[in-house]
Amino acid sequence: MLFTYNYLGMNGIIITNQEIGHNVYKIKRYKEEFSKLDISLDVFVNDGTLAMIKDNELSINLPKCDFIIYLDKDIYLARILEKAGYRLFNKADFIKLCDDKALTNIACASRGIKMPDTITGPLFYSQELKKENLRFLDDVIAKLGLPLILKRVYGSLGLGVYLIKSKEELIEAYKEHCRAPILFQKYVGSSYGVSARVIIINKKVVGGFIRYNKTDFRSNFGENASSRPLKEGDKCFELAVYIAKELDIEYAGIDFMFLESGEPILCEINSNAFFEEFEKVTGINVAKEYALMIKRKIYE
Repeated sequence: MLFTYNYLGMNGIIITNQEIGHNVYKIKRYKEEFSKLDISLDVFVNDGTLAMIKDNELSINLPKCDFIIYLDKDIYLARILEKAGYRLFNKADFIKLCDDKALTNIACASRGIKMPDTITGPLFYSQELKKENLRFLDDVIAKLGLPLILKRVYGSLGLGVYLIKSKEELIEAYKEHCRAPILFQKYVGSSYGVSARVIIINKKVVGGFIRYNKTDFRSNFGENASSRPLKEGDKCFELAVYIAKELDIEYAGIDFMFLESGEPILCEINSNAFFEEFEKVTGINVAKEYALMIKRKIYE
């Protein structure tokens, strides 16, 4: 399915997951800024009815459009839509790369991007864990030390991230999560409750802010966090630009932690980064910059 683009009547689609409440602000802001460019946006919820494979062909239950803003992590639908000729922002491969935290770290390895030492956890399939299945945890502790971080590979909003303080806690956490993809990371204690987010659009820094949480090691978790804008020339911006160029980023929020020296270190990359707090704290119009980027990309 190939489309021809013309300026008059240019239109796009927003696809959101069924937890649409998380994306209400994004949708509102995108509609505001795209309308200023005479571009209409229709919103569709990914409820499982938007596409299927029928009679050995892709069957798409969506209208033709110039582009899709894909506010979901359903990589299968994303790939189907791209196969059918739709232009997604972000692209399916990049969504997959960011959504899978282990793939993010693998992609960043050997690229000069500093990040915590990481060990991917083996998946477990049997009904009962035996002592020999837990022996590797001694090696995890030996290489990463305690405390350490256990993360579910898929997750957002600070959920699925655990600060492990003892071997006993590690065993219990692994027992609970061993049937899902997980990873273990060296704990960056100097960044307890502190992180920075830099928004990237078309491989360029839009701006950034730093978050503080005095009651939790996750700066973005709970209601006790505060934030302030990052100053121009901050070290996070330089590293963010390097990452953006290495990974060819069209849109993302890159999160950083800090070593004792104050040097930033990569935490994770969010392909569908929320920007409500960002716009309020920095005064930067992310939705406008995103709309302008998409318009330019469509006419490249």
